[in-house]
Amino acid sequence: MAKGRYQKWLESENLVLLEGWKRNGLTDKQIAGNMGISVNTLNKWKQRFVQIRQALKIGHDSANYAVERKLFQKAINGNTTAMIFWLKNNWRDKYNDSELSPEERKLAVARVEKLKADTRISNARAKALEGNSEAGALKESTTIIDDIGAIEHAENKDVKDD
Repeated sequence: MAKGRYQKWLESENLVLLEGWKRNGLTDKQIAGNMGISVNTLNKWKQRFVQIRQALKIGHDSANYAVERKLFQKAINGNTTAMIFWLKNNWRDKYNDSELSPEERKLAVARVEKLKADTRISNARAKALEGNSEAGALKESTTIIDDIGAIEHAENKDVKDD
């Protein structure tokens, strides 16, 4: 890759081009091909340069708003399919095809929250143990793990009580 190749894509006319490509529905792979770079390079540039990331986000959002506007117009004009789609996606608590009862949905949400908590606990344990080879650090890690265990026990008790 030539040094500074990204700089031409930071110019305003090229940012508009990126935005337009995304608004027209091109994938990142297609956009990278148009730019003459790999999709991996585009992903790195999106992380590194807010201008590129913003141009692609604005293009993507513009496309979504345009489709949403058209769908809404079709729903308002009596297109039954558009009406159903709109209501299922924008009024989920009322127009839900789920076969789960409200209580079952609450339980499913609680299970997801517990899984997230378990993941946070596991990550905290791993982080606490990572690189702690000195005796003082090891003792501190053990204390942290004990504290995490107490939190885990309390969270499990709360879920069972529900």
